[in-house]
Amino acid sequence: MTSDPVSPRARLLTKRAARAGYCLMRDPRSPYAWTLLDAEDGTCVHSAATLDLIEQWLSE
Repeated sequence: MTSDPVSPRARLLTKRAARAGYCLMRDPRSPYAWTLLDAEDGTCVHSAATLDLIEQWLSE
């Protein structure tokens, strides 16, 4: 059994997103896009195909 190498990074980005007022969610269906939701009202703020793109958006 191997661990998912994305998991630690996803956890770190989830925490980073929370500090910025967002919830980071991954679509459970293919193509497994990532979505940032407003933490207060659940509105979609940004979505991207990869964690790299989510991280880039959070850095802007």
